[in-house]
Amino acid sequence: MATSPERCLGGSLMEEIDKELSPREVDFESKDETSCKTVSEKKLSLDSIYSFTSSTPFSEDNKFSTYNKFSSLSLTKSTILSSFNNQRSTIFLQKSLMETTKDNLNKIIKEMSGIFSKIIKNKNGNYFCSDLFKVCDKDQRIMILKEISNTLCDDCIDEYGTHPIQTLIELCSCEEEYKLILSSFNDCNKIFNASLNQNGSYVIQKIIVNIPERHRMEFNLMFIKYLCILSMDMYGVCTVKKFIGYTKNELLLKQILNIILTNFVNISENQYGNYLIQYVLEYWWNSKEGEFLKKLCISKFNILASNHFSSYICDLFIKLSDNDDKKVLLDSLIKDKAINLLNKNKNSTIIINKLMNSLRIQKDGNN
Repeated sequence: MATSPERCLGGSLMEEIDKELSPREVDFESKDETSCKTVSEKKLSLDSIYSFTSSTPFSEDNKFSTYNKFSSLSLTKSTILSSFNNQRSTIFLQKSLMETTKDNLNKIIKEMSGIFSKIIKNKNGNYFCSDLFKVCDKDQRIMILKEISNTLCDDCIDEYGTHPIQTLIELCSCEEEYKLILSSFNDCNKIFNASLNQNGSYVIQKIIVNIPERHRMEFNLMFIKYLCILSMDMYGVCTVKKFIGYTKNELLLKQILNIILTNFVNISENQYGNYLIQYVLEYWWNSKEGEFLKKLCISKFNILASNHFSSYICDLFIKLSDNDDKKVLLDSLIKDKAINLLNKNKNSTIIINKLMNSLRIQKDGNN
């Protein structure tokens, strides 16, 4: 069986999106620093904002350090930025955030104002920002979103920036937050580029899952313009599947179905697109959309069965079909004189054998 695009990503994007919100574990050693070619660039970026001190103000020997509160020194831009040079001091900051006061959070946000876009893309700073966002209230999140909303579409494709941005989207709970997030994805190309990116695709899916459909109608209309192209990409197809699963608007569903039906064979024969057809075939099997797909599968069955990737769709069709559906399919193949042609192809021969065997088994079971 072919490997799904979710497995190619090193895990299911769809399962990842649907997990309940939980704190991201700090694992600074999980990435090989020599393999991250942008790490030094990101450190230089922070250095250009503020000149880091060589000492770490949050060392265990420092008498003013405490896990229960920040000192006045620790709330300065200098000391916070300096902590990102050291794993232990960043962890201290993260733990301290959990018990700090709203006033201290306001002071931190004020101190870091103007550089959040840089911090979220820092190797250690992104962990701090993710935890900071989790303890912020709605008004504090809005303050941060107002600053970074213009660059979200670019920052979300960053290997570090994607994580705190996903956290912000998961936490959003009001119309103003929705608007600020969506304002960064205000044209088709921005949505398209993010959806094709390994990191950006997670963010686009978070938007689809966490922002109610009624608040993202413009986003939806822009997204479907590239639905066909996205469905034939490793990362894009995962986003398209999520988009379809969270679409309830009837007009939009008709447009999605029309795009799929119009480009049915091209999508089906693609190494990633075939997963989308399998998904919608099963997802819509007992619906009116499913009826259109079934008819198209039957009429194009000889083409689908002959292609390595689309033959998986034929296999699924046989598994989902009842005896009546299979008889309709077989009658169609006989009428079109496609049986003999299909038996000359390795992929299609396997499919035809499965169809005949399933009919034989069902017939024997009824006797």
